[in-house]
Amino acid sequence: MGSGSAFDSSTLAAWTNADPKGPRHLVQFYEDDSFLLEIVCRLVGDGLDAGDSSVVVATAAHREGLAEHLRARGLDPDKLAERGRYIALDAADTLARFMVDDWPDAIRFNSVIGGVIERAAGTSDSNNVRAFGEMVALLWSEGNREAAVRLEELWNELSEKLPFSLCCGYPLNAFSNDLDAALFLKVCAEHSHVVPAESYSALTSPDARLRSISHLQQKASLLDAEATRRREAEKSLNLRKQELADFLENAVEGLQRDGADGKILWANPAQLKLLGYSAEEYVGHHLADFWVDRQRFEEFWRQLMDRQVVYDFSAALRCRDGSVKQVLIHSSGLWENGEFQYTRCFIRDVTERVLLESELRQKIAQLDEADKRKNEFLAMLGHELRNPLSAITYALSDRGSSQTPPDKALDIARRQAGQLARLIDDLLDIARITQGRIALHTEPSSLASILDRALEQTRYSAQSRRMNLVVSLAPEERTMNVSADPARLQQVISNLIHNAIKFSEPGGNIDVSLRRKGAHAVLRVRDRGIGISHEMLPRIFDLFTQADAPLHRANGGLGIGLTLVKQLVEMHGGRIQVRSEGLGKGTEFEVSLPMLREQVEQIVPDAPNPRSSKCASVLVVEDNPDVAESLIALLEALGHRTRVASDGLAALEVLRVASFDAVLVDIGLPGIDGYEVARRIRMLPNFNGSRLIALTGYGQEEDRQRALRAGFDQHLVKPVNVDHLETLMAEAASSHTK
Repeated sequence: MGSGSAFDSSTLAAWTNADPKGPRHLVQFYEDDSFLLEIVCRLVGDGLDAGDSSVVVATAAHREGLAEHLRARGLDPDKLAERGRYIALDAADTLARFMVDDWPDAIRFNSVIGGVIERAAGTSDSNNVRAFGEMVALLWSEGNREAAVRLEELWNELSEKLPFSLCCGYPLNAFSNDLDAALFLKVCAEHSHVVPAESYSALTSPDARLRSISHLQQKASLLDAEATRRREAEKSLNLRKQELADFLENAVEGLQRDGADGKILWANPAQLKLLGYSAEEYVGHHLADFWVDRQRFEEFWRQLMDRQVVYDFSAALRCRDGSVKQVLIHSSGLWENGEFQYTRCFIRDVTERVLLESELRQKIAQLDEADKRKNEFLAMLGHELRNPLSAITYALSDRGSSQTPPDKALDIARRQAGQLARLIDDLLDIARITQGRIALHTEPSSLASILDRALEQTRYSAQSRRMNLVVSLAPEERTMNVSADPARLQQVISNLIHNAIKFSEPGGNIDVSLRRKGAHAVLRVRDRGIGISHEMLPRIFDLFTQADAPLHRANGGLGIGLTLVKQLVEMHGGRIQVRSEGLGKGTEFEVSLPMLREQVEQIVPDAPNPRSSKCASVLVVEDNPDVAESLIALLEALGHRTRVASDGLAALEVLRVASFDAVLVDIGLPGIDGYEVARRIRMLPNFNGSRLIALTGYGQEEDRQRALRAGFDQHLVKPVNVDHLETLMAEAASSHTK
């Protein structure tokens, strides 16, 4: 030992069991391994010289270094080991023998370590054992510090049963963390002797040691002050972090951070709520997975990679429910040492604004189209008015001449005056309907009689163009009655026949038929004229719309007749459809009107459907004409009475005055969707418990649950299973009659 050793004779005597009942547990702190080996060599070497046995539980490097120090002292570790007086064990291997789930097991410790101490004591001349252990330091370095303190306690408990003295070694730099302070005191408390590291032990004079202690106290005071300042700074920093986190978490605008690989690193609740995803469904996924337009995403990413700050970048993002949100993104990337780290995105929902802008553009386009139609209408109006006026003028001017006899001139004037009257009537009627001032005077009416009067009214026009009106009307159809304003319904039929005459080549046929279809009377007017293009079909009933006919046609019309027809048919509770395979392939108009309820109930089908045990009254709410027609045909083939509404608002109006056993509602309706229709039906004052059935193309469980929450009794997936539909209709009819 050099002069810097902390051990003097009194310290060594106390530690080496001068008092057999006293504590014999020493801890040596050290800064350098060579100092530790010098201390351990003296403790172990002095003990071996005095006849004690030694047990060393250390790392391989320290076991080898200690063996060299002992040989330099004149001791032979190998021979001592053969005699059992020197036992050297590996610290990690020995720990593994009694550790259970990273915690020292007391029973195993006593078995393993106690056995080693007893074996060493049996070979000792003095019956005493000196031990050095590094297992506690090993646990400490691994971060298992509570276990290290517990191991110190087990050593103390064992020392009360067996005669040995123990020295533990800890590197001083193992206690550099502020959190180690309390555990450091615990370690010191478990030892009877605490020996400081060599920087203090090297001080030989009391005055130097006092100066060192004072210096250490001054450092401790500075450290305490620094620790206090640091705690305050950390407290302030944590507060600011909490405030920032609170701001980000509660921001109403979507915020997210995306990594250099394009994956989403973090998103605030507003962004998750905007798109409807949970954090697990959104964070960690690639940003492009949520962009509707991949090319748009690549343009956004390219700008970021060019180190641009992106302002108000428009994008469409896909939501969890399949809908799309229109957003504006502000983003800038963080670059360090030329490497892209991540980008911060501020995302603002502008879906409503985009929809309003789109609607505005559509309205402007519609206004432009309406203005165009208005100009065409005015041109056509002049044409249509001038033609009969010219004919009347010419006829009256030539009246009495040899070329134009008086009777013929008056006949021409009469016909052309009638044409002018029809034009004026149409103009007045469409104005009244548009302003909501027209009123129907309905009464039970024979549809066949009304048809006869319309045919008589149009017969002269047909003959003048050499057209044949081919009428198909079975005797049983002549008994069909409807609730109608006879004059207005005659006007509907006349307009359809006149329309067929106008747009057909002279000499052709016009087919007119009247048939019963379930609870409806169906009128069809079919021509083989110029037809209607596929582009024009959806707009054929719009005001001032005309089929593709040149202006020079004498009977081109004003483009208001079909608008008037559609309005009058719907005012009668019916519906009108138009079919055409294209230009040059003719046109067919179909008008469907509900028959009188009393008459419908008296009708006995010619061939009853054996599957239908009960007849249900059904309202079909469907905006697609083909789907509605096919579904109505199916229901009527099954023996049920049907009525159709083309949208949700029309359905609500029907249900305010009529009741049905069942209401079949398509979910994807214009205006208000099927879910809202169901909710409003349930709120109607006269709702009589009709069975509400949803029709949809979506068949997931969550779709069914959503329909039930909206107020539907059943959820059917298109195409509908016929057997299941018939069962539901029979149940609806039965439950409604109880």
